[in-house]
Amino acid sequence: MGNNPSRFKGDNLPVERVSWYDAVEFCNRLSRKEGLTPEYTISGKDVTWNRSADGYRLPTEVEWEYAARGGNKSRGYRFSGSDDPKEVAWYSANSGEKTHPVGQKKPNELGIYDMSGNVWEWVWDWYDSDHYSSSPASDPTGPYTGSLRVLRGGSWRSDARDLRSANRSSGGPSVSLINLGFRIVRTK
Repeated sequence: MGNNPSRFKGDNLPVERVSWYDAVEFCNRLSRKEGLTPEYTISGKDVTWNRSADGYRLPTEVEWEYAARGGNKSRGYRFSGSDDPKEVAWYSANSGEKTHPVGQKKPNELGIYDMSGNVWEWVWDWYDSDHYSSSPASDPTGPYTGSLRVLRGGSWRSDARDLRSANRSSGGPSVSLINLGFRIVRTK
């Protein structure tokens, strides 16, 4: 991308201070670099998702939560990998007001680290406060439009309640904060 916008720089630290637009652009650039078809068509602030592409992308909100809960290996924990946030997350009680290298806490049942705490994570979906009550039961992808994008996972600044796998928040897609990053996935 040419630069690291993070306030906290170092080996294995999550990149933060990235907007949702930065995250989708990163996905496309990484896809092209690896010879994959980019997932997104970007025209200014208009971003569409080509679901038949094979590149990198942001997870949907449902994919993110399924992974955070441990997928088909879930043990029903409140946080991603434990009922004790200190075991799995960097948050307001233990972070020292900064991010930490990924993988220092216990992973969840799927072996994924830092889905609770460290940085909030952008997902693909537009935010809708009552989305779950009006979504299809199988593989919902969220509303088609909106003004806010969904954030998941909590951060180093969050209280424990914000770290729950079921917790959700939102932010304008142009927002970039010192506790806001992203995670990428590939379908194919």
